[in-house]
Amino acid sequence: MIEWIGISLLFGGSSLMAVGAWLSVKLISDPNAIVSFNEILPQWTQFYISGNKSLKTQEQIKSSIEEEGFSAGKIFPLPSTTTDSGLDILVPVMKQVESRASLPCETPCREVVELRVYQSVLSVNQREGSKPYFRLVNTLSLQGPAESFVIASTVESGSAPQGSNQPLPITAVRQFQGKVPAGGVWFSVSGQRLQNNKAIPYGQIINYNPTKNYLSSMLEWKSSAGQAPIWQEMTGGGDPELVVEQTVGLDPDFDIYWIQPRKFILNPVELEKISLQETPIGDGYYKDALRLARNGLWSPAFALIEPLRENFMDESQWSEKAQAQFDLIKFHANITEAQAIASWASPSQKVLAGLIDGRWQESLNVFENNLSSTYDIAKLLQNDSGRLRKRVDAALRVDREEFNAIAWGTLIVASQKGRRRGMSWLNRQPQISEKGKEKIEKLLDRIDAAFAEKENIQEQKVRRGGVL
Repeated sequence: MIEWIGISLLFGGSSLMAVGAWLSVKLISDPNAIVSFNEILPQWTQFYISGNKSLKTQEQIKSSIEEEGFSAGKIFPLPSTTTDSGLDILVPVMKQVESRASLPCETPCREVVELRVYQSVLSVNQREGSKPYFRLVNTLSLQGPAESFVIASTVESGSAPQGSNQPLPITAVRQFQGKVPAGGVWFSVSGQRLQNNKAIPYGQIINYNPTKNYLSSMLEWKSSAGQAPIWQEMTGGGDPELVVEQTVGLDPDFDIYWIQPRKFILNPVELEKISLQETPIGDGYYKDALRLARNGLWSPAFALIEPLRENFMDESQWSEKAQAQFDLIKFHANITEAQAIASWASPSQKVLAGLIDGRWQESLNVFENNLSSTYDIAKLLQNDSGRLRKRVDAALRVDREEFNAIAWGTLIVASQKGRRRGMSWLNRQPQISEKGKEKIEKLLDRIDAAFAEKENIQEQKVRRGGVL
């Protein structure tokens, strides 16, 4: 027994000496390590550390940032995992920059260059009610997205400006409030770029993991619709999804990101965009539904996918990804359907809303019954940047005998490239009857007459102007 006690004391003493040596080396190489070591001790055994140079009050933090040539922005409280009372803080570090007409900002114009996380540190000798001390535990450098990314339009246009690859400034920090994902604290850092007198917001989504005091940028975003990102429950799961609107005109477009786990200790979650490119179910109707949805035919896509969801025999094969795609299609279809059945001020607007929703026959009826609006509708087709044509092509890939879609395809081609090219496109369509061709040719006659009449009116105005 005495021998075992002696051996235990020997090993215990050696271990204590080893820990002491390790702690000495640690404190010599990193004097600030005493703060971390102090936090793991019971409160009654903690020692006085307020004289440590790494510890600062909020006022001292602001002063030290100013000494670096920057300024501190609005300070955000963060949950603390190391103290029973008090909060950690997030401090934006900002620098003053020259204002530009294309980049609106507050006066004076300041750019956020870094986010810093300061951890609250309590000392046993700290008086109750005194100002808390903080130590810097994490930083994240910020840089806005490239200008070309921000001004890229969802409407394809060869004449659209491309922009440069220079990063745009981040000028604001906002914490998401309300219903947000449970994993950490979420922020949006943002700026604005003026394009054709329209403000396009852009920025990054930032996540803070309080258990690791870790800041990470989750994704870059921009909104062609001019809207800030929001959290909204879209898929019926536990956490809400991040929604970024890219809508242009009547063409709804929402990027939806859902929380997915990943193997990264400092931040075990990521934001993944719900994509229509993957096909989690091999059914042919499911593939057709995705093809229609990718080209903006949301209502026809939902009409195909809804019966599959209701009648799917093996629910285990209907994966979370399939459900997410289903919810994405349904969300967009609700918007295009509401637009199509709404009351519009002009037949041309009614036709546009109908074509966006894939209502080929209904839109054709509006065109045929409104002779006085022929030119407006033809001009609408002529100015189409591709969003209507791609819908026609997608519909015909699913059903090549859809006569009303063929009629609209012919009218679009003829309005943009002339009657001859329109007829050439029509003759390449299989299974089109002579009676169908005759009907479409009569529609082309109306368009030709409308363009000719408009040109005649313009010539008369020019002649009158010349006489005057």
